Amino acid sequence: MSESVKAVTQHDSNGHTLDERSGVNVTATFCFVDIAGYTALTDTHGEFAAADLVEDFTRMIRSAVAPHGHVQELAGDNAFLVFPDPASAIEAISSLYRAVAGKWDFPALRTGLHHGAALYRSKRYFGSTINMAARTAAHATGGQILCTTPVAESLARLDKQAFTIDPIGKVKFKNLPHEVELHAVTLPDSNLRGAVDPVCQMQVNKRTAAAEQEFEGRRYWFCSSACSDRFAKAPSDFV
Repeated sequence: MSESVKAVTQHDSNGHTLDERSGVNVTATFCFVDIAGYTALTDTHGEFAAADLVEDFTRMIRSAVAPHGHVQELAGDNAFLVFPDPASAIEAISSLYRAVAGKWDFPALRTGLHHGAALYRSKRYFGSTINMAARTAAHATGGQILCTTPVAESLARLDKQAFTIDPIGKVKFKNLPHEVELHAVTLPDSNLRGAVDPVCQMQVNKRTAAAEQEFEGRRYWFCSSACSDRFAKAPSDFV
């Protein structure tokens, strides 16, 4: 197990250490990050473009996480990350989002974080804490960072905050008995010229976009004429 997460050895009622198969309890910040709209991107730009993006995503994930935590699992467009605390997690995620923000024609990311206890056994993590982090990430939209209350409260106590934290209300997750209060972590906007192609979810520079259209009073920018044409045929499918 990575040294970045402190493990607490379990003991039986007589104070004896439990065998290795029982695992150990850990308390950590669990994080899921994925590429928003990856399926749409693959459908629009093809499997070679999708494979290239996954390779870039993997490289950026490893670079951003290395100083702060560890990559537990990378599966295609999804990363499962583990950090010792919320402060370390937001440092890594901030670094990752900065790298992506300056990379045109790369999709927006979405992230979910939760802090709590889990079981670590056979080099894997188990428990509702991991499920909560995954559900939180799935609720996020492209470019968004969502966290649960334990993470938000911990981040709010930091001396220097290079971000804002805003409650977005309670959310009912499937198969969970209680609603969960979620918070949005907003990083400084490093590039006001950016937009997201509604068809393939690529980040687009508004000044150099291949095309733009207006629909129901809102303007959209596109990475290619192909995406613009698809949008023009059925805009309600993408907004």
